[in-house]
Amino acid sequence: MFKALCASVALLSVSTVGAVETVTLNDGNLILEDIPAIPQEVANDLNRFQNVRSAGVIDWTADGESIYISTRFADVNQIHRVDQPGGARHQLTFFSEPVGGVERQPGSRLLTFTQDAGGSEFAQIFTLDPATGNTRMLTDGESRNGAIEWNRDGTRLAYQSTRRNGASNDLWIMDAGDPASAKTVLESPDGTWW
Repeated sequence: MFKALCASVALLSVSTVGAVETVTLNDGNLILEDIPAIPQEVANDLNRFQNVRSAGVIDWTADGESIYISTRFADVNQIHRVDQPGGARHQLTFFSEPVGGVERQPGSRLLTFTQDAGGSEFAQIFTLDPATGNTRMLTDGESRNGAIEWNRDGTRLAYQSTRRNGASNDLWIMDAGDPASAKTVLESPDGTWW
C-alpha cells in the first residue's frame, strides 16, 4: 500500500512539472491565449525580409533621358531620379514628411507633389525644381488638396480642394505660374469626391 501511495505521489509530481501555465494577452482587438512569446532573435531575422523598399515610377524627365521614382528613404517616401537602367538613385527631396501625388508639369522640368504636415491629412500642393531643389507651395496651407492633373500644355493645373468651406471636395483650377489665380470650377454640394 505504501508503495502504491509513493508511486501515485511520484506520478502526480511528474505530471505537474510538465504542466504549462495558461497565458492570455489582450493586444487591442486580438486576444491571444496559449500563444508563446516570439523570441526577439526570430523577430530580428524576420525584419530583414519585411523591412524592404519598393519603388514606383513617377514619370520621365523633361528630356526623356532619366526617370523619376518615388521610394522610401529613412521612414518616408521621397523623390529620386535614376539616369540609367540599374543605375543609382539620386535623391531630390529630403523632407521629414512623405511626398505623394507626384506629377511632372508637361513641357517643363517642374514636378508637382502633395505633402501634409505631421499626418494632418491636409495635404498641400507644391512644385519642385529638380535642378535646384527649390520648392514652392501653390495652395493655401490650410485646406486638404490632392488629385493633381495638368492640362496637356502644362499651363493650368486642376485639383481637388476643401478650400471653399473646409468640408466640400470641390474641383479647382489655377494657372501654372500664378497660385492667386486659383478658382473653383465645380462645387461639391455634399462633400463627396468628384
